[in-house]
Amino acid sequence: MARWRRVGALMAVAGGVVGCSETLPLANLPDITKLPEKLLSKDEQQKAMNQMIEKGQSHQTEAVKQIEKGK
Repeated sequence: MARWRRVGALMAVAGGVVGCSETLPLANLPDITKLPEKLLSKDEQQKAMNQMIEKGQSHQTEAVKQIEKGK
């Protein structure tokens, strides 16, 4: 009798997990088929980071100019 209770409890838990998994948004997961085949080397990573920093700084400078122009 205890064995059937365990089986029933296990089935109830499994049903709950399956029910929850259907409500999870799978569209937010990344598409791994679109990942680049080659990873960046340390130097390439640093160069990319420097470019992003420069772009952010120039964007900030442009924003200040636009704000000053609007005053």
